[in-house]
Amino acid sequence: MASMITSAGSASGMDFESIISAMVEAKSASISNTTTTRKAETELELSGVGKLKSALKTFQEAIEALTEGTGFNERKVTTDLTEENQYFTVSTEEDAANGNYNISVDQLAQSEKIAQKFDTGKTFTAGTLKFTVPGVKDENGNWTKDEHGVEIKERTFEIEVEDGDTLDSLRRKINNNDYGVTATILNTKDGQKLVIDSGFSGDDATFKIEGTGGMTDFNYDSTTNTAGKWDVTQHAQDAVIRVDGEEMRSNTNEFDNAISGLTITANKLSAKDENGDVITNSVAITADNDKVTEKMQNFVNAYNTLMSTMDDLYKHNTYTDGENNYDGGELAGDNMLRSLQNQMQNMMSSMGNGANGMNIYSMGFELESDGTISLDKTEFKEGLTDNFNALVNMLTGDDGLLTRFDETVEEYTKSAGILDKRSETLNMEVDRYEEEENENALYLEEYEENLRQRYAKLDTTIANYNNSLSYLQSALM
Repeated sequence: MASMITSAGSASGMDFESIISAMVEAKSASISNTTTTRKAETELELSGVGKLKSALKTFQEAIEALTEGTGFNERKVTTDLTEENQYFTVSTEEDAANGNYNISVDQLAQSEKIAQKFDTGKTFTAGTLKFTVPGVKDENGNWTKDEHGVEIKERTFEIEVEDGDTLDSLRRKINNNDYGVTATILNTKDGQKLVIDSGFSGDDATFKIEGTGGMTDFNYDSTTNTAGKWDVTQHAQDAVIRVDGEEMRSNTNEFDNAISGLTITANKLSAKDENGDVITNSVAITADNDKVTEKMQNFVNAYNTLMSTMDDLYKHNTYTDGENNYDGGELAGDNMLRSLQNQMQNMMSSMGNGANGMNIYSMGFELESDGTISLDKTEFKEGLTDNFNALVNMLTGDDGLLTRFDETVEEYTKSAGILDKRSETLNMEVDRYEEEENENALYLEEYEENLRQRYAKLDTTIANYNNSLSYLQSALM
């Protein structure tokens, strides 16, 4: 704390410094303690609100794992493929249904590859190379469109070839594109071979090269089978699979719509028997009740963690001789917190009977005396098997338990929700207390300076009296 005078009493020999310090300390206690205490309490409450919101969000994530995406519709894929021969892989989407299929991979998708030999050290004269490749389709298989709404079925890019460009500099220029076309050089005993890969697979994958100037030897057109001086080392083609004997094609090795709700990826050609016939492999899509049960156990764990967090936050403070020990929770005795906790526990305990007489207990839940819950996994799996629709509706229907939990929690956790508004109010209070602290600090500086000025005058007066007394005493002697 700044002051103009720092040695009060130096002239008179009186200990005014201690008096000033005691008075400033007393004044500080009278005007600052309340502000400091309230600020600390508000910051503690703000921390508690943050912890509550974090715990609610974690709980909400466990709910959404069951109510969004695949939710209860988890599917397990079982095949007779060996680890060494994964001819294809199958993954499920959220709308997958149980089923059994026989699948084979008859053909893999591949892109167009062309090659041309050149003498080692070959240089080129100036010209341009214009490359044409297919457009891009969206997730629904439709061509993307330009700003005028016209479908973009082909895209082009050009490179400029300069006098003296070598095969390697030409390779670098070709590779400097964003369309997937790549060029490599093979150094053979007969010279160098330039290999260009179109980067696009499928029967209808357009690939053209148009050369001008000194680059006309590079002309190529897959749509008219005009190879010119190029050797076609690999033709672009679709992938072909068979599902229960039905042929299905894709311009990539991924089949999104071959079977609704499934994605099939062709990895390599299926094996053939001694007669040369392609061997199929079986695929079974079944309900994955183990995974759903795991999700439900995660929900139970998140619920219990939330209840424990709420208990810790709500715990009351203790007092000694009327003084708060602040040994309780950061939201000690908070009415909003207790109301929310009671609401959630009541929602759990008051869940009535649903279809087929199913209720929370018949699903495998148990309410514990401490407000937590437990799950009998075996009983829950039986409910999934025997009464799937009734169980799911009781949990995720319009008035289902998880639906109501999610709606309740959302009111607290959403942007500008209950907890955000409370945090905003608390932050404003902290700012106000900080302003008060700054004002108090300035006031105390002024108060101390005023005291020092007053005691400086008193110090001078007493010093003068002392000097006069000493003079009189010496004159009388």
